[in-house]
Amino acid sequence: MTAFLLDRESLLVASPGDATVADLVRYLEGEGLTLDLLPMPSTTVAEWLAHGAQGARSPWVDPVDHLLAGFDVILKDGRKLEVRPAPRRAVGPDMLALFFGTEDRFGSFSRAWLRVHPRSVVRPTTDPVEVKEAPLERGEHALWDALEKELSSRS
Repeated sequence: MTAFLLDRESLLVASPGDATVADLVRYLEGEGLTLDLLPMPSTTVAEWLAHGAQGARSPWVDPVDHLLAGFDVILKDGRKLEVRPAPRRAVGPDMLALFFGTEDRFGSFSRAWLRVHPRSVVRPTTDPVEVKEAPLERGEHALWDALEKELSSRS
């Protein structure tokens, strides 16, 4: 069984990246907590986050309640990066943007501190928001390519 670390007071759970989302959800159910996933992905936590956390609540429902409070990644060159759990606005640049939903382009999640909620508490809702992200333009692709090259070449 995978070892999860629950901080009930902060409503955070640390999950290894190689744990399955299903195992994490079962663990949380046993603790009376939820990630509010619909549908539940059949993948590891790392893969789920690398592909944008499909099935998680939309950040547009409650923009203050972030899915990830902290994370560890292994960069392409093997170095480790740790972003400790903290309120998003208290930690400086948003490093998550390099890893969340970028399909392991710059690094892979090895651990994630995820925000959980009691199953018995009614969560805020809103009308569905449709957000269409524009495709990256040539200059944006060039910037991502340069960043990827820089991160891959460091030793």
